[in-house]
Amino acid sequence: MKKNKAFSLVELSVVILIIGILIAGVTQSGRLIRQIKLSTARSVTSSSDVASIRDITAWFEASTEGVFTDITDNTDIEDKAEIKYWRDVNPQKSKGDKPVLANATALAKPKYASNGINGIPSVYFDGGANSSIRGLPSDETADYIYTTDGPTMPLIAKDQTYSMFAVFRADIGKVNTNAIVTQIGGNTAALTDQEFAGIGFFGETANAGKPGLITSSTEATSWIKDARISDQTDYIVGALVDFVAPTAFAKESVKLYVNSLTPVAEYGAAKTVFTNTEVKADKFGIGGSAKATTDTFFTGLVSEVIIFDRKLKDEEALSVMKYLRKKYNINT
Repeated sequence: MKKNKAFSLVELSVVILIIGILIAGVTQSGRLIRQIKLSTARSVTSSSDVASIRDITAWFEASTEGVFTDITDNTDIEDKAEIKYWRDVNPQKSKGDKPVLANATALAKPKYASNGINGIPSVYFDGGANSSIRGLPSDETADYIYTTDGPTMPLIAKDQTYSMFAVFRADIGKVNTNAIVTQIGGNTAALTDQEFAGIGFFGETANAGKPGLITSSTEATSWIKDARISDQTDYIVGALVDFVAPTAFAKESVKLYVNSLTPVAEYGAAKTVFTNTEVKADKFGIGGSAKATTDTFFTGLVSEVIIFDRKLKDEEALSVMKYLRKKYNINT
């Protein structure tokens, strides 16, 4: 009978070396793919028509080099690092005129996710869920990032015409609540209906949220798509707003886009629109409400927020939607 021969130390060393080379190759390949995606995203942003559309007042996105500073004051930010500052990339404003988002509260800073929506960087907000979703640090203190610097506010007080776009993905089970992705408002204990504006969704315990332009504390007095979103799904929500004379509920006052290049055909029934729709502009942030004590926190990834100080023309809105759909591979 033939005896089994054990591997020699040299043979084992060769096998281990080969395995190591293969692992290193896979790791390097993954890094190369991420780098290619990142370079492509930056190219899509820099070559898009969006920069040439006038009246951009804020443009926050996560793929541009140097837009973040972590809590150690490093701008070469690493995956899962806490974000100290998030800078505006708006090419139409000088550095001193651009808003810078921050949060000095301990444990309330969002985290940098290098492999976010479409495999490119995003910002992760934990919603105070103490969750290990995505393997990112989380705690009971909800993440939020904002500015109260008046001169750099994206909108001016009593603004009635503007456009807002946001790209986001809610975490598992987090669409069954009310959540604000981005909002501008009065920085007061309570926000008076129609004096703030933002992108977000209204959800219920048994039902996923409905996305749209949030201008009040209830769905009935906001501009919401009458269809529900899904968790772990990527969304672009855009709103073109003209509230100069909103005497009645009408699609002409708000054109809402949700992933599609065609605006929402109809809103839900039983809508009421206030006649004094005038935004207050004392606090602007991403990840929650613009109250003095932030609430209605969002849980998930946010990749991009763009705000214009007027209602965009249809062709301009299409340019923004096409840019975001291409960059984040959102086609439905």
